[in-house]
Amino acid sequence: MRSIRRFLTLILVSSLILIIFSAAIHGYRSSMSVSASLMDNEMKSVLHALALNEGNSTSELKANELAFQIWQGQKLVSHSGLSERLPIASFSDGFSDQNFSGQRWRVFKQAIDGELTIIVAQPLQHRVLLTDSLTISAITPFLYAVPLLAIVIFLVVTRGLSPLKALSTKLSARKGKDLSPLTLSSVPTEMMPVMDTLNTMFARLNSAFEREQQFASNAAHELRTPLSVMKINLHNLAKSMTDKKDALENIQKDTDRMIHVVNQILLLSRTSPELFKMQLGRVDVVAIAQKVITDLYGKIDDKGQEISLEGDAAFLMSTEFTLYTLLQNLIANACAYSPNEAVIKVSVSQNEKNTVICVDDSGPGIDESERENVLKRFYRDQYQDKYKSTGSGLGLAIVGQIVTMHKGRIELDTAPIGGLRVQVVLPNLSDVE
Repeated sequence: MRSIRRFLTLILVSSLILIIFSAAIHGYRSSMSVSASLMDNEMKSVLHALALNEGNSTSELKANELAFQIWQGQKLVSHSGLSERLPIASFSDGFSDQNFSGQRWRVFKQAIDGELTIIVAQPLQHRVLLTDSLTISAITPFLYAVPLLAIVIFLVVTRGLSPLKALSTKLSARKGKDLSPLTLSSVPTEMMPVMDTLNTMFARLNSAFEREQQFASNAAHELRTPLSVMKINLHNLAKSMTDKKDALENIQKDTDRMIHVVNQILLLSRTSPELFKMQLGRVDVVAIAQKVITDLYGKIDDKGQEISLEGDAAFLMSTEFTLYTLLQNLIANACAYSPNEAVIKVSVSQNEKNTVICVDDSGPGIDESERENVLKRFYRDQYQDKYKSTGSGLGLAIVGQIVTMHKGRIELDTAPIGGLRVQVVLPNLSDVE
């Protein structure tokens, strides 16, 4: 993921270096032009001085790294010690670049009063060295300033992006069902559309969540009451109409199934991630399992089934309601879909990272091809019809939702005692916040 701060810092620092480099090249060229003009003027001054002093400034010329020749006609009357005895330049008066003594020279020649010809020369290398020295002296402070400027740019960019950082921190710190409007102490003009859009979205989401929760609660509540009354009326009617007892019993079973579906829908709405995150705490899984077995023991005993629980106290971050719902669905399914006198084994184990809940039964199990489908809502496999269960197809879907909220996983396998094994793995310190 690309960082805006890193991108802006690199772009600005790179642009700064490029501008300094371009300025250095331009300054170097300008320095060359200015220094050439100054040195040419210096050579003219030296030549005029030689004309006045008739070549008596030899030592001074050597100090200034200049060479000269004074010719009278074809005779060399004075020079600066050069080995050449030929004219340095045989061209007309003025400036030119010449090669002699193994160097490249800048040469100025001028005839004086028609008798003397004076030639003054300077190595071009000294001009280049002087220009380089001037340019380096001018650019060096900028080069030392680049790291400091890079730090300043980084701090300025960081400061400029601080509202984005504050927004990101506030969004990351939000928990559960917090859909209240976002507020920042200082919002730049450029961020106002983002803030307005986010707050509008939060308001819409909050309304949608409230409508969903309200609808589920109202629907479940409004359905449970008439269904309960219908069940009582059917029971009374069955007593008075013994000749149609079988038909009425079927209607009663259908009513029980409807009541079960409504209860499961209500449970599904109450196991929403938003509510779950607001109620987190340390919960003992074994204690919850004991309570579930106690509540379901009547149904288990009616079928002559045998149930056992293994495991010591095991605490994890969850809520009593969600764990009770998870275990209640798993154990109730094992009871409902296993034959009379079946065996149900519940075990809870814990290691450093995870808590493992395992429910085994000696029933018919679930075919491998069906195991993935049974975790979907309202899906009922072939064995539910075989055992005439009142299942709604929501039990394992609710279990799957609870496992997802814990960031855990659920696995279906064949139990060692012959039926289905449902194994739920939940992190001890689940990062659900």
